Amino acid sequence: MTKIKLVVFDMDGTLLHPRSCWAYIHEHFGTDNTEMLKLYIERKISDKEFVKADFKLWQSSTKETVNEKYINSILDEIEPIEGARELIDALHEMGIITVIISGGIQYLADKWARKWNMEKALANEIIDDENGSLKAIIHVRGNTKGPVMESLLSEMKIKQNEVISVGDTVVDLPLFERSLFSIAVNTEDTRVIEKVNYHHRSRNLSELIPVISNVAKY
Repeated sequence: MTKIKLVVFDMDGTLLHPRSCWAYIHEHFGTDNTEMLKLYIERKISDKEFVKADFKLWQSSTKETVNEKYINSILDEIEPIEGARELIDALHEMGIITVIISGGIQYLADKWARKWNMEKALANEIIDDENGSLKAIIHVRGNTKGPVMESLLSEMKIKQNEVISVGDTVVDLPLFERSLFSIAVNTEDTRVIEKVNYHHRSRNLSELIPVISNVAKY
């Protein structure tokens, strides 16, 4: 009998409405990073170069100073998906630890992890440098969720067969591969659906409570 000890969640599109909080910021400024995104996906530019290009686009779109406070005020507009709080509360009542591993922004991950009493949030920092300009500290690259999760499990002394993972895009596949049971939410991407144990079709996350409860019993 294996008891589930941990549920690892992606954040953007899984617990919170926007598919990407980075894209949400671009929408706010009316900027388009499609060209740089293509180069990034093709591995022609680094994470640092990609993020710096984003910062430059954001600042070029407004006369206001785009700093950490400004970015956080945009992120504060983002709301959770229905049932997220109820699901996480229920998991805690079952004695299951919850964690976020996200390629999104640390401020947003920390904000909701605190609200929901989650154990930890691992994401990427956008902060002011010594000159008051934005800088990024990348902890979770789009293609490195696997090693991040392995490090987390080692730190927490939790085995892969004691973990459930929940995500919505192909970058979450490494989480699924390192879990006993995997769940796809808020997606119709067949590349994701084909790789998981369960595809949750409802937009209400609280309906996952009995699914996870049943897995945790065995």
